[in-house]
Amino acid sequence: MRELDDIDRKIIGALKRDAYMSSIEMSKHLDICASTIRRRVNKLIKNDIICIQAVQINRVRTSLTVGILLKVENNAIIQTADLLADQKEVGFITLTTGYYNIACLGWFASVESYSRFLNTILYPMKDVLDTDTLICTEYVKHASIRLNDIADLIKPSNKKVDDLDIKIIEKLEKDARQSITRLAMSLNISAPTIKRRIKVLLDNNIIRILAIPNLRTGKTIVVSIILKVENNALNKIVDQLCDIDEVRQVLLLSGTYDISAWAWFESIEAFSKFLKNVINPLDGVEKKLIVIQTEIKKWSHKW
Repeated sequence: MRELDDIDRKIIGALKRDAYMSSIEMSKHLDICASTIRRRVNKLIKNDIICIQAVQINRVRTSLTVGILLKVENNAIIQTADLLADQKEVGFITLTTGYYNIACLGWFASVESYSRFLNTILYPMKDVLDTDTLICTEYVKHASIRLNDIADLIKPSNKKVDDLDIKIIEKLEKDARQSITRLAMSLNISAPTIKRRIKVLLDNNIIRILAIPNLRTGKTIVVSIILKVENNALNKIVDQLCDIDEVRQVLLLSGTYDISAWAWFESIEAFSKFLKNVINPLDGVEKKLIVIQTEIKKWSHKW
């Protein structure tokens, strides 16, 4: 990764707030010429320092996010992971250490589709010894960006999304820099319709198009920290976790646990120090589950 200078940092900072603004608009805010901004942004993306994505301010409004932990017979771990990877609703699968040996995330269009997944895919798996499901109720921090801070900039809306909105969002989550024309061709929808839909999604606080810094470079230890906390300690602990650079994502949950946090570290020693100095001293934690990821088998959503 190349060395970043002050201009790079200013551009990344602006893109982390709103990557949908044009280079000309950004040049007015940063007092940097538009051609320099375009050239720098292209280099940042080419060097894998940032990626431009559509981030859902509250994904719960467009889909049901579910984390699933599985304890599987040792001789069936790979087979089970491959079976889960074939399911379009499952966007992330990793092998893990500890009591559970597989963890996955699924995004479901409705409670009914999640129920079908449970009854036709998960429950019939004969080699699964135990499971725990974690239903997300709110995204608080995503890819190191606090979504609440962004949401405060826009007036909330009760706008409902339909199937076409979801298809557009899924495309923009993978590549928000693609042209309207290219996006329209891939969905077989007219370009004016796509442009209008994206504007509505942005104006109604459904998505924000942002630059996501690639903080994973050099950080090979990926850990999920799942906490059950006292009710009066929830907000305080969430704020503490969100303020930590190593914590990449924070979700609120319903069920056995209340908080899920994903963190990345450059070494086991760094994680051990984090556990000792940050997690263990947290006041109000009733129960915690630490899951270290050993091998990612599927990752359809960039974080």
